[in-house]
Amino acid sequence: MAILQNLLQQSLSFIVPMTILLGVLIFIHELGHFLVAKYFGVKVETFSLGFGPKILKYVRGETTYCLSAIPFGGYVKMYGDELGGTVPEEMKNRSFLHKPIYQRISIALAGPLMNLFLAFALFFLLTLIGEKVVAPRLGDIKENSYAYQLGFRSGDKIISVNELPVSR
Repeated sequence: MAILQNLLQQSLSFIVPMTILLGVLIFIHELGHFLVAKYFGVKVETFSLGFGPKILKYVRGETTYCLSAIPFGGYVKMYGDELGGTVPEEMKNRSFLHKPIYQRISIALAGPLMNLFLAFALFFLLTLIGEKVVAPRLGDIKENSYAYQLGFRSGDKIISVNELPVSR
């Protein structure tokens, strides 16, 4: 039973952070498509994180925002993005396929570029935070230990091992 409990705990400690990180990655990606589409005046019908049945749904303005059951993906549904679909003349200025080619390319590239910007931002933050390096110092040395008898004390700095210098 303890093995099964340990396995479940290890699985959850991996799956939960992975799902959160993947959710952030998907959100940033889809947000890129969404923002550039809105910038160029394309009507965005749906902004969804995930696929499958909708868990949460919120309508604001002309866009439906959804959180779906399967968290591995997402999509931005734009008006007039179906090939061969009919679009009324008065809505052609809001239709994805009726926008100039440079705008359609910009909308399509916005998601991957946002992921690239996210990677740069995360690596920048990691370099600011730095890496924790453990100092070459001794931990607790008990008074009745052989090391204590040899002269080692708690907190002593290790400067060499077998006459090879230790660098920090």
